[in-house]
Amino acid sequence: INYKMALSTKELSNLLTLLSVDNVSSNTLETITTSFHRNYSRFDHFRVGTALTLLLQQKDLLPISAQRIAALFVLHELYRSEPGSSNPFTGFFVELLLPTVEDDRTLVGLPCGHMLSPVERSFLLQLLTPQTFREIVKKSPATIANTELPPNQVPDSTTILQALHEPLEGISSRNKEGLSTVLADPDTTSSSHPDVTVAAPTAENLLCVGDPWLEQPFEPGFIRPLPPLHSCPDEVVWLNPTESQYSIQWDTLMFMSGTEEIRRLFVKACKETLNLQEQQALLSQLEADPKLVHQDIGLTPAKLPHLVEKNPTVAIEALLRLTTSSQISEYFVALVNMEMSVHSMDVVNRLTQAVDLPTEFLHLYINNCIQRCRDIQDKSLQSRLVRLVCVFLQSLIRNKVISVQDESLEIQPFCLEYSKIKEATALYRLLKQLDGGEGVVKP
Repeated sequence: INYKMALSTKELSNLLTLLSVDNVSSNTLETITTSFHRNYSRFDHFRVGTALTLLLQQKDLLPISAQRIAALFVLHELYRSEPGSSNPFTGFFVELLLPTVEDDRTLVGLPCGHMLSPVERSFLLQLLTPQTFREIVKKSPATIANTELPPNQVPDSTTILQALHEPLEGISSRNKEGLSTVLADPDTTSSSHPDVTVAAPTAENLLCVGDPWLEQPFEPGFIRPLPPLHSCPDEVVWLNPTESQYSIQWDTLMFMSGTEEIRRLFVKACKETLNLQEQQALLSQLEADPKLVHQDIGLTPAKLPHLVEKNPTVAIEALLRLTTSSQISEYFVALVNMEMSVHSMDVVNRLTQAVDLPTEFLHLYINNCIQRCRDIQDKSLQSRLVRLVCVFLQSLIRNKVISVQDESLEIQPFCLEYSKIKEATALYRLLKQLDGGEGVVKP
């Protein structure tokens, strides 16, 4: 599923607070990491990491060395337990460690904002060395920034770079090329002390507002030379068929009997509830020919929410047969973004019992359900929806569709917030039992 990489304004604000001068001066790296994991789930790691790379590339957005040290530590911590081939930011660490001459880059007008100071480079080398990692987590970024290691204690960059390069060897040259659409100002006449008061608004404009620049990479185009229009030695040779006889290949699915009737029923199903006879006719056709739903019978991602609300049973059977389609991600996105209802939760619940749904989809759907309950002002309707969501979540947990460890960060505060509702209390107790602990929700 293609999701946005940009952070929300609140997520960026939490990240900048974590990297603020006061926070990196008074807290250790271990404390900063704990705060980070409290604010972001593992599903947010790639988006946060992408934002951190932009902040590190532009030195005026993180003007203090201690801030950049904290940012490097958080970026490394995101995928520390993963192998190098699974870390999407391995190439960025290589770029930071490669020796470059900052003055030469400035002369040709290229950005030099991503350059690390000797202390920061030494810290990154220690970070990438398992033997020294445990020693630095107990220190604050400010302490590290003010401490310069003797040359004989700095890890060898050649060995580390060689280890980082290995997972990148399988990536094609074209995929490794590209320029950021955000470049540092090479004007050497400007002040050497950036205005820290404008760093946060500038970061918000780059990462959150409108169509974020973070999502607009500038990649080299694939060159496709046009063939010449006249005869010449270098003329492109056209491949023309030489056979004079051709046989027509008919698509046997084009004129299936009953297709028009099925199309009519699907259009009607998106507008109103089908009667029992119409519903059985539609379901029997889908069961007889699973490929029927892949044809142009009127079901699109935009119409899926209407089908779910009017005829959830038909929606479930159609989605089960679309799981092998290349467009299934678009139908999942439509299901996530539709209004929460009994029918939508029933559809998702029955889908989880039949197929393995993407983890990202389930996480987003659960978050949307929880947020929808919080946004409703009508207390009576709110209580009803909270009960439905709690029963829905209990079903997912008991059927081992979702992991308690992955989702408890969002579900437990939700249960405590509505602890006066019996179903919320029951869900909280279930979470505690599966966690191996004991706890009772007090109203």
